Amino acid sequence: MTISRTSKIFFPTLTIALAALVAMSPFAIDTYIAALPVMASFFGVEIHVVELTITLYFFGFALGNFIGGPISDSFGRKTVALTGIALYGFSALLIPFCPKIEYILLLRVIQAFGGGFATVTANVFVRDWYSGKQVARFVTILSMIIMLAPLFAPIIGAGLIHWWGWKSIFVFLTLFSVVLFISFCFLIPESRDKELITRKFTTKQLFEKYRIFFSNRQSTTMLFAISLPMSGMYIFITSASFIYIEYFNIDQLRFPIFFGANVVLNILLSLLNTYLLRKYKPGQILRVGLLIQLLAGIALAVAVRLPEPQLWAVFASIVLFIGSLGLVFGNGTAAILNHNPEVAGSANATIGIARFALSFLIGSIMALFHTGDLIPFGTILLLCSLSGNVLFSVALKMEPKN
Repeated sequence: MTISRTSKIFFPTLTIALAALVAMSPFAIDTYIAALPVMASFFGVEIHVVELTITLYFFGFALGNFIGGPISDSFGRKTVALTGIALYGFSALLIPFCPKIEYILLLRVIQAFGGGFATVTANVFVRDWYSGKQVARFVTILSMIIMLAPLFAPIIGAGLIHWWGWKSIFVFLTLFSVVLFISFCFLIPESRDKELITRKFTTKQLFEKYRIFFSNRQSTTMLFAISLPMSGMYIFITSASFIYIEYFNIDQLRFPIFFGANVVLNILLSLLNTYLLRKYKPGQILRVGLLIQLLAGIALAVAVRLPEPQLWAVFASIVLFIGSLGLVFGNGTAAILNHNPEVAGSANATIGIARFALSFLIGSIMALFHTGDLIPFGTILLLCSLSGNVLFSVALKMEPKN
């Protein structure tokens, strides 16, 4: 028995449920970053092998987004959300019982696919039911959850690791998915109109909406201009435990402080962005954000090449690099959607797919060049930011002249 849309508790219930839905992947990634060294020791492998459990998550999430969106049009939002949550939770349940790291790598792809499959429905639920200011309110709340989840997830993960070991993290994720599944099953109704649920699906439906987006050269260039800088954040997430715990010998319980500083600056600059938008266009702020990130990338590349890299220099450079995305991602997304009003939903999905797919690709390349120092990490983040700045300049030159 689901809650009626006319009920007074429907709006707050939906808000909490969708917030938990979008928090699935931040929890799946950030709760166990501090556990990577422990897991490497447990399975007797190098830490860069365990880091693949995060890199592969990006691949699975992108794939889940790619397939889940079109399927939700044919089979309904709730069906897709419940299926994704179930895959996510079942995979998390099996991971603690894996005798080899190879099995965990496979299960992480399945877990990520489930997370992407379910999460892609969050904005669609909102779009089906609401319009105008209510949609803006929901999107703002969900965006804040996406930024806040990485702040608290490492703290939860560090506590679980300290008291019960790394396996307890996946028990936590399993329980989280069970509660979320039950909540959606019994509280949230289907948002898709019944007459639109055909339960039929073709390959053409899957690819057609993406073909329209990629036929626009300026939009495609802008997509990579913001996705490459964004992928730098996910590369950091993959490498964070190696950088702070392995390389600089930071205690696991202090790790969330170093990790959370990035999120705090990101949130502060995101709030500043909302103020700046009253006076400046998104593209102008985006340019400044990209330049700030490029300066941070240069500083990081220099810091990691010193004979003895200093913690404070590396830390400050990373925080500025990640924090600058508070001026980049929202404005870049707005620019892309403004260029593609007729396929805004497809453009929004494509942005999510691109940043996770690029993170998987770049993260895999970095794992191949693992040297035991921070030089590959610093080099890749600099290249991500430099590429973003160059592509943004190219995209601006494609603006039609009046």
